[in-house]
Amino acid sequence: MIRESKYSFLYQNEDGHIMRPESFLNINKGRTLSSSQLRMLGITKIKNPSYKRQAPSRKLDKQPE
Repeated sequence: MIRESKYSFLYQNEDGHIMRPESFLNINKGRTLSSSQLRMLGITKIKNPSYKRQAPSRKLDKQPE
């Protein structure tokens, strides 16, 4: 079972093992992996089937009357 991820994609290695992008943030200064890093590690990006896009959570400013 795959835990929920805030990303719309997942990583998959050559063996078919699926990994969450959150597990790579500590080794890449808080960013997801670049395409050259993915190639070097033999990893591909796949769509996250359980990803549900959320509406933006911006607050509405009250207009002065």
